[in-house]
Amino acid sequence: MKIGSKGSAYMKMVAVAVLIAFAGAGCASNGGGLSTMTDTTKGGILGGATGAAIGAIIDAGNPWAGALIGAAGGALTGAIVGHFMDERKKDLEKALAPQINAGLITVEILKDKALLVTMTGVTAFAPGSSVVNQGFIPTVQTIGNVVKTYGKTTIAVIGHPDATGTIAERQTLSNQRAEAVRSMFLLTGVSPVLVTASGNANSKYLDGRVEVVIHPLISG
Repeated sequence: MKIGSKGSAYMKMVAVAVLIAFAGAGCASNGGGLSTMTDTTKGGILGGATGAAIGAIIDAGNPWAGALIGAAGGALTGAIVGHFMDERKKDLEKALAPQINAGLITVEILKDKALLVTMTGVTAFAPGSSVVNQGFIPTVQTIGNVVKTYGKTTIAVIGHPDATGTIAERQTLSNQRAEAVRSMFLLTGVSPVLVTASGNANSKYLDGRVEVVIHPLISG
């Protein structure tokens, strides 16, 4: 599967988020979590995240993939991925038409057939805040409903920082923003294992936006 540069970048973000989610879940089952890991362990997870997590998404033989596929109600095969995601884009654009027309969000399809929903300046987080803008809540509810109805997808929430603050402060804020949106997805009833959150302190977007990537779950 050929992936464009923008799609590849989002795929890597999804990969990191998915692996962290599974690593955290695995440690939690043993009474711990990411917070209990040493810096060396965390570094090893992040360093190997891309390959391992993409394997979890596209390799049905991977035990992590089984958990994802079960939560998503199945997975897609290469022959139907494009059509399935094109139809989900139509569903979202129809359901989100009021928000799109009001300039609250944008919706686009990436080259790897993932769908990208992005906050605009109207719905972005206020400077320094991790409280979700009320104008974005209907979008989260709609995406959640589509994902629950049709399955076979995962959601990656990517938070972005403000233009001020240190890198560490930006990372903290972008993480908090992504997690705030992820929490709202969970409230809609989407399975926790299907929704990941990660911040991007080095983003070129320093405007408080959050991006939601709806990625097809593909069984290799």
